[in-house]
Amino acid sequence: MAARKKGKSKRASAAASKPMANAIEVGHQIWLAGLGALARAQREGPKLFESLVEEGGSVEEQQRAKAQRLVKGAWEGLRETVDTRTAEVRSKAGEAIDNLEAVFQSRVQKALQQLGMPTSKEINALSRKVNELNQSVHALTRSKSGGSAGKTAQQAAPSSDEAVF
Repeated sequence: MAARKKGKSKRASAAASKPMANAIEVGHQIWLAGLGALARAQREGPKLFESLVEEGGSVEEQQRAKAQRLVKGAWEGLRETVDTRTAEVRSKAGEAIDNLEAVFQSRVQKALQQLGMPTSKEINALSRKVNELNQSVHALTRSKSGGSAGKTAQQAAPSSDEAVF
């Protein structure tokens, strides 16, 4: 039985050493790949660095142009919004001023009516009436006094365009 155990242990150690050898081989390949990458980086590093700088510069220009377009679009949109709202505010302010003016005029008119002041229409109507009465008086004085007295009455009387109060 002891012999069998020795045979099994030799197979077991051979089987165990095979994966170990593979691991060492893989580790050695990784080491060589790392050394190759280092050598290539040393050899091509400056060229790679220059190409990365150029690529970074072009990306920066593209992004800057995009940002400028976005800012310009946002600015124009903001300007349109401000112009629209300004026009709305001006319109509302104009309406408010018109309403205020109408209220003010109606209150002044009511105050003048309470004080007994005649309106401009009433004054114009009275002026027309006075002119009509003056013409009637002149016509009557001409017919009663004759031609010579009529001339003096016309000179003394105001014209029909003038209002007498």
